[in-house]
Amino acid sequence: MKIKFLFNKILDALNKNLIKPQKKIEIRLDRLSMDPHHYWIAVGKGMERPFTGEFCNHEQQGVYQCYHCKITLFQSDTKYQAQTGYASFFQHHKNSVKIIETKEKFRYSALQCMNCQSYLGQISKDGPPPTFLRYSINSGALKFYQPKSIKQLSQQSQQ
Repeated sequence: MKIKFLFNKILDALNKNLIKPQKKIEIRLDRLSMDPHHYWIAVGKGMERPFTGEFCNHEQQGVYQCYHCKITLFQSDTKYQAQTGYASFFQHHKNSVKIIETKEKFRYSALQCMNCQSYLGQISKDGPPPTFLRYSINSGALKFYQPKSIKQLSQQSQQ
């Protein structure tokens, strides 16, 4: 059974003050076009099952971007194998990630994209030097981009 939502009618009712929400509701139309997996990660703050992500064992040279706004989040030279089942990095790109502090009893803090506020994953303080941080990132929150110069170098080395 499919349920069809009429978002235009909901927006009209909100604008005419026919619906009075208890707290401010933000409906982002760009989020409505997402597939369920990416929506669950970006908005629902979900984590993928360990060792199922596309970038868990990914070792190509390039940059990792936000899936939604395509801002550069991580460089491939900061990626390492942490054996946690997630894409793990020890340093983020400057001004790209926002750390959301959680309650003191948790070891992890949440990560969001600085540009679009999409949920990315978690950060903990058990990583390698020099930062001693481990960014555990959902593969569904990332896109991989390989610049043309790196593609050319890899093709020349294979020949």
